[in-house]
Amino acid sequence: MRIVHVIDYFHSMLGYQEVFLAKEQVKAGYDVFVVTSDRYHSSIYSGGIAALIGKRIKGAGFFIEEGIQVWRLKTRFEFPNIIWVAGLEGKIREIKPDMIIVHGITNFSAVRIARMKNRTGGFRLVYDDHAIPENTTGKMRVLYPLFRWTLSYSIQKAADALVAILPETREFMHRKYGIPLERIDVIPLGADTALFRFDAAARCEIRKELAMGDDETVFIYASKFIPSRQISVFIDAVGELADKYENITVLMIGSGDEYYIDGLKQQVRSKGLEGTFKWLDLIPNDQLYKYYSAADVSVWPFGASIGMREAMACCLPIIIGENSRVTELVERDNGLLFREGDSSDLAGQMEKLLDPELRKEMGQKGRELVEEKFSWEVISGQFIEAVSVNE
Repeated sequence: MRIVHVIDYFHSMLGYQEVFLAKEQVKAGYDVFVVTSDRYHSSIYSGGIAALIGKRIKGAGFFIEEGIQVWRLKTRFEFPNIIWVAGLEGKIREIKPDMIIVHGITNFSAVRIARMKNRTGGFRLVYDDHAIPENTTGKMRVLYPLFRWTLSYSIQKAADALVAILPETREFMHRKYGIPLERIDVIPLGADTALFRFDAAARCEIRKELAMGDDETVFIYASKFIPSRQISVFIDAVGELADKYENITVLMIGSGDEYYIDGLKQQVRSKGLEGTFKWLDLIPNDQLYKYYSAADVSVWPFGASIGMREAMACCLPIIIGENSRVTELVERDNGLLFREGDSSDLAGQMEKLLDPELRKEMGQKGRELVEEKFSWEVISGQFIEAVSVNE
């Protein structure tokens, strides 16, 4: 089967869902293509991203990226969150796919593919949406009613399956796009269980490199540095824990606005915790497993992330918010929940995981849960099944 992923911006090095899904389909023996624009999204360029992925304008043409066949098409025009690529329909006709997965619904590419399907058919069509209510504010709130009453019907008519990454995304698609709930499948994000695994040698290597002793309990935060993630709550929790225990270390890995990161570092200094925190720039996704292996516990102060599953795949217990929308990730007693915004409660949960035997038991349960429910192999199969069931 020939599968095409259509997405406005494709960041092959950053480990997003569409990258791993396409790679898994290649591994399964499918002929897989990505059709995208000739550039990366401007919003990701902060905190060292440019050094990792290069210039924003990559150029049009055919590329092999992470083992995936990628067609990058010339951009005709671009505004914030709006882009039009030239020759999309022609490229689709040239590739002749059996199945197309469009990532995102409220964009020009999604509408163009729907019109192709409604006019000529010839392929199965899946729409995959990642909308989360708190991330869909501002100008888009004005555009949703316009989309619902002008373009949503065409997409619903064309789609063989509509996929949400969360139950809340499913509800959002129903309320904002006007799509009946019964038409929307929920398929979660996943983890590459071959790439993300515990590596004892990497643990020794990274701990030696970062001067972390074997007796230290290492907590890790590896995600974006943005205010909505409530990282300051995590820092306050570490402060409470460090007042009671020695040999606590925190790895902070990611990118973000330099001014915001400086503010976080000032908060650390004000608590006298400079020796506790180690700050690292964004790590290439294919190297991140080494740092999870070096750590003992992964902490997510607010929200949900694909990284939660990747940390679990590396046998780390996770601590997440009780309102994070992904509490099913700790259904096997492989992690702990805390009251979001409550640094004392977070510190209490972190304290429980100072027990190495409990960490080991939870970490193994987390790995098993990912293998059974959240591996990309399982999730890729669910995308294929969604089309088959709706035939």
